[in-house]
Amino acid sequence: MRAARIHSHGGPEVLTVEDVPEPAPPGPDQLLVRQRASSANHRDAWIRRGHPHPAYHVDLPSVLGIDVCGDVVAVGAEVEGFAEGDRVTANPYMECGTCFDCRRGRPQYCDRFAVYNGAHAELVLVPARWAIRVDRSVPVETVACFPNAYITAWEMLVDKAGITPDDTVFVWAGTSGLGNAGIDIGRLVGAEVIATARGEKLEALRSLKPDLALDHHTDDVVATTLEHTDGRGASIVFEHIGQATWERSLALLAPGGTIVTAGATSGDDGRFDVTYQFVKQARVLGSRLGDMDDALAAAKQLSAGRFHPLVGARLPLEEIGEAHRLLETGDVAGKIVVTFD
Repeated sequence: MRAARIHSHGGPEVLTVEDVPEPAPPGPDQLLVRQRASSANHRDAWIRRGHPHPAYHVDLPSVLGIDVCGDVVAVGAEVEGFAEGDRVTANPYMECGTCFDCRRGRPQYCDRFAVYNGAHAELVLVPARWAIRVDRSVPVETVACFPNAYITAWEMLVDKAGITPDDTVFVWAGTSGLGNAGIDIGRLVGAEVIATARGEKLEALRSLKPDLALDHHTDDVVATTLEHTDGRGASIVFEHIGQATWERSLALLAPGGTIVTAGATSGDDGRFDVTYQFVKQARVLGSRLGDMDDALAAAKQLSAGRFHPLVGARLPLEEIGEAHRLLETGDVAGKIVVTFD
């Protein structure tokens, strides 16, 4: 079968599409899935470049890829609830099940969690525990954009921030995969959504129908947000940019509001005015991926056709290096989908 692997760390050129052995028959608790589509994520690029944090370590050579979208071709002997031919995705967050927090029903705080890796192959083994059936009416490209982005955004907004229709949600980089998911969930709940993009991506951002679209490079997003909200600011700021946006996130936050963050794509060294935080009585919440409660709740909306990810590029597996290049340059508005046809 074909798979995209790295044998060493480096730029997009280290990605090679090779013929590799097919996976063994599924274990008793696994599904064997034929991939229909996946997508490129920043986590893939960080692993490829050799990010020093242990969370991004993989043994080489390694097949990359987080997002599963495919059809079940074989079912493990002890698996219930799945059958050959089912269309499935999978939650990439895999808690250990045995640590202090997992035993107390708090899997989101597991300190020995793993993240699914290996989706950029024609056949993949998926633990049934984290697999999710998806209605076949949902386009494969939509499903391919779902796991990493929408489950993470659901955890951020629904579980952590407790979003309600009364909220005004400010979403940075709304044409990114995660930002797009934040807009979709905010609109699904009935909250007001303010979102940003830059320059040439604004038209694509407006197609997602936020209540207000801003250019985060040329607009004064703080002043405009305060003006739009009659001086109060956004009650929830959806952060995943980090260093380049952090000061503005706190400045445009409403008193008593929440910054929920699950990324730092612009860098980790964000400045923080502590006095500003306690004067505003702001909450700052960290988040990462999402547990199966989040995944199943979000997948219900996926199967109902209520999510509309923006797809900026569709590339075959053989062009996985170009997918990574586009991801890192930020030239594409929307997700970069990898196809296996």
